[in-house]
Amino acid sequence: MLVQGSGKRAPSPPPDPLGPIRARFLAAAEAQTFELAMLRRAAEEPAGQRQALAGIMAIAHRVAGVASTLGFHILGEVAAELDQRLSHALKSGPLELREFDGTVARFHAALHAARIGHPG
Repeated sequence: MLVQGSGKRAPSPPPDPLGPIRARFLAAAEAQTFELAMLRRAAEEPAGQRQALAGIMAIAHRVAGVASTLGFHILGEVAAELDQRLSHALKSGPLELREFDGTVARFHAALHAARIGHPG
């Protein structure tokens, strides 16, 4: 604690009300980073591409829903972009994996950055 003037101490900052939720989010991000990499590899196989991309979209959707609220703004933005792009593509017909590689890579990097303490 800081001491101010005549022996008065500055109050301690209040505990972070989102701290426990943020900790659970970051723990889940570790598993999601691994799962995302596995799904991206699976998406290279034509027979499983649609299912793998739907799995990637589900992860992006979950992350987009809470990341910004917890202070992970860049991650939230990239997750929302990927969720929207994949949702539209999965509804509209044929898929081209290369169209999503850049966004998937940015999402993966943002998940990793959040895990190592760079909220962005």
